[in-house]
Amino acid sequence: MSDPQTQIEIIQQLEAINKSVTNTIQQMSPEQFTTGTESSWSAESYLKHLLLSIKPLAKAIQFPAEHLQTMFGLSDRPSRTYAEVITAYQKRLDEGIRAEDFAPVTPAVYRFPDGVTSHHDYLLQSWSESNAKLVKGVEARSEAELDNLQMPHPAIGTITLREILFFTIFHNGLHWRDIQHAGGL
Repeated sequence: MSDPQTQIEIIQQLEAINKSVTNTIQQMSPEQFTTGTESSWSAESYLKHLLLSIKPLAKAIQFPAEHLQTMFGLSDRPSRTYAEVITAYQKRLDEGIRAEDFAPVTPAVYRFPDGVTSHHDYLLQSWSESNAKLVKGVEARSEAELDNLQMPHPAIGTITLREILFFTIFHNGLHWRDIQHAGGL
């Protein structure tokens, strides 16, 4: 994948990583899906983490522009490139920041609705629905809105919608590789 820039490229990469994560998990046995180690989450836990990260974004990106502006203001600078956002995030990782520092996105806080009999199926369905909602929200935004509207990111501060989408593409890809490793694929 190349570094995305435009709305269309962002959507294409979000859809591609969604498909990759889904296909990888569908290949796993129940044991591969649920087994982790002392040093690594299970594939199930990585998927929970991705869901806890993407669901709030999928919801927020569909808010009216005026609502986002009232909540977080408008950006006073141009959006950074994909590479610049990833460099900023990598710097924070190098400084020791971890998902575990932010309880709302750790797998331990994931709750299943009553009556769910298959965590695997429920998580995959939630993954698909959340990604579809995110893509729909991105499709509804203009290029200007992607650069002018902003929201907070827990590790790298307030960033534009375009930048948070760059981060999401990177983050989902990073954990797709973790899911493959955790599942022994």
